[in-house]
Amino acid sequence: MRILVLEDIPSGASIICQLLRDNGVEIGTVLPFTEPVREFKQFCFDAIFVDISRTDNNGLVTYSNWQELTRNHCVVVYSVHSDGELAVEFIKKGAQDYLAKDRIEIKSIVRCLKFSVERHQAALNQRRREERMKLVLEDSYDAFVSMNAKLEIIDWNPMAVKTFGWTRQEVLGESISCISPLHLRAQFLRNIKKHYELQRGNFLKTSREIVAQHKSGRLFPAEFGVYRLEEDSVCSFYGFLRDITMEKRTKEELERLVEVRTAELTRSNSELSQFAKIASHDLQEPLRAIEGFALLLAKSSSGKLDDDGEEFVEYIVDGTKRMKDLIQSILVHSQVDAKASIDQVTDCNSVLQEVIVDMQSLMEESDVSLEYNSLPKVAVERSQVVQLFQNLIANCIKYRAEEPLSISIRTKKSIGRWIFSIQDNGIGIEAKYADSIFNMFSRLHSKADYPGTGMGLAICRRIVDTHGGTIWLESKKGKGCNFMFTLPAVKKKKDFKMKNSIDILLVEDTPSDVRLTQEALKESSLNCELSVMDDGEAALQYLLEIKNKENRSLPDIIFLDLNMPKMNGHEVLEEIKKDPMLCSIPVVLLTVSEREEDVLEALSTKMNYYLPKPITSEKASDLVKSIFEVNTLLKDSISKEHTREETHIRLVLAGNPHTSVFALSKLAEAEEDKVRCRVARNANIPPAIQMILSRDLKDEVRLSLCENTSLMSSVLDMLASDKSDDVRMAVSRSAKVSKRVLLKLTEDENVFVADSAKKELACRQR
Repeated sequence: MRILVLEDIPSGASIICQLLRDNGVEIGTVLPFTEPVREFKQFCFDAIFVDISRTDNNGLVTYSNWQELTRNHCVVVYSVHSDGELAVEFIKKGAQDYLAKDRIEIKSIVRCLKFSVERHQAALNQRRREERMKLVLEDSYDAFVSMNAKLEIIDWNPMAVKTFGWTRQEVLGESISCISPLHLRAQFLRNIKKHYELQRGNFLKTSREIVAQHKSGRLFPAEFGVYRLEEDSVCSFYGFLRDITMEKRTKEELERLVEVRTAELTRSNSELSQFAKIASHDLQEPLRAIEGFALLLAKSSSGKLDDDGEEFVEYIVDGTKRMKDLIQSILVHSQVDAKASIDQVTDCNSVLQEVIVDMQSLMEESDVSLEYNSLPKVAVERSQVVQLFQNLIANCIKYRAEEPLSISIRTKKSIGRWIFSIQDNGIGIEAKYADSIFNMFSRLHSKADYPGTGMGLAICRRIVDTHGGTIWLESKKGKGCNFMFTLPAVKKKKDFKMKNSIDILLVEDTPSDVRLTQEALKESSLNCELSVMDDGEAALQYLLEIKNKENRSLPDIIFLDLNMPKMNGHEVLEEIKKDPMLCSIPVVLLTVSEREEDVLEALSTKMNYYLPKPITSEKASDLVKSIFEVNTLLKDSISKEHTREETHIRLVLAGNPHTSVFALSKLAEAEEDKVRCRVARNANIPPAIQMILSRDLKDEVRLSLCENTSLMSSVLDMLASDKSDDVRMAVSRSAKVSKRVLLKLTEDENVFVADSAKKELACRQR
């Protein structure tokens, strides 16, 4: 502890300074008390020790001269005067403590100095926090309101005055409901109280759009966020409000503009399509006449014209033919549309066989060797896939080299799409032309050497682009070409059909829990028929009676309470498992306990779904839907020999947002890849489980983690360096990935990942 000493008698503080040094206090500087030193700020110390030794002057007047300089420092006065009123005056002027020389020992002085420094530092920190908070609230762009436990206003910042029109004095003590219209005030308060009655914890938050009212009576939309803070059993509320009138108007205007522009674009596309059809017909009509008469002229003048005349006629015939091909190619290019591919499933194997048959004579003439493996199914309209393969294979044949032509077709699965490669050993092109050859009418060779319209590859790019894919060329002159492109994969349908009515047997002996379950199922989106049994033995008897009746069906699901008289839930479950017919019924164990031991016991029991009380409509809906969804997913994917029940249970628990965190941590270590994938997509998993799954050995698990809507940005950063191209691709498409990571991915060695990151960056900059 370093002390600055102020003395009112020259060299008068030497004794006390020595005593302080002997007790471990460092004396930094000794200054005259009677005259303030203007270079005071250059000294570094923890406290100021003011030694007042003169008996003819109480030092209060002189201390006032130092008051401005010592305002933010810890000051302890050590005076010969033991007057209590004088001590109070010093304290009022900023002193932290007042010590009378005749009443305190040196060790007590050191102790008082330490306590004074600590108190001063705590008070200074508190004052700075309050000043910062006041500054933030005063300059805040949001209206801020502080409330007591009764939701009565106790503070109101300037932005709140500007937003609502009432001054701070006018609203102090009023209910927060005064900011809403009169007819909505009661409901406004009920909504706040209801939210916090359903929540637990000291610090909670809710935010929603409300209708607010200005002092003038004007109504406007506002975003209202309220926080509850409970300290020392005292509850207080803090609200932030923001007028969102302009945001809503802007959003509505943007939506209107989007609708207008969409209508204009639709009309423009329709007109363009009509124009292409009409133009192609109108242009081809005179061309047919020119071609017909040119052929007649060539036939009638055969042998009658000189060499130049016959050459001119050949040019006319050839020109009309090329013009017809150009018009037809332009029409094909304009008619490529991705809408026709919605819900389409095209088998590329059958497409390739069709193309081979159509081009058989050309391929035999060119002595083509075609190599390919099994090709996938794509979500593209069949005729467009045929056109794409025809154009690319024809391009390979057209630009073949002198050696026998070899064409190889390969595919690779990526995220939501297939990567195709059509490679030949033809003449190839220079790398600098790899992009330009896909432009309309683009040509690298003369018409005499390689006739054509220059539209074939442009049509290929149009087909690929309209389906969200990419096409590019890898080639070197004399080394052949490798055309690569992507097409969308057929999406696996995840929809599942629920029964029109679900029969649920509730085995529960507590009337209040029965009623809560009934109300929860009523409020849920499920169409249920509920039967209730209040005892385990009665429930088993009921099931056995139904089993033996032909006109009665077994329940679809059983909700089974654990703690019941005569026979508890585990005992009932054991009996159900023994019966060949009853064992197929999904059983949901209900309990108020979420202890780790109970969760482990629940997870270790076959056909056991764990649901903590109280049952809510959300919990019931999610669990029942999850059970039926997993039934659909597993219908054809797991062999009969596999332990279907255990896998089914784990999958349901892994995907349920209400499964306990402890259970999810155990499921994250499950042997089945499907289970870990489902855990990875569960938005309820905490950061620790996210980190564990980000290091999973299976690419599918890490890929599923990228689909998690609650994924931490730090986990995304880690996955951006994943060894799997598919995982890095998924990261590049995530809405939560940072710009820094996207910039890194634009330089990824995988061209698809880099291209995806560039597209995402471009979208964010719009």
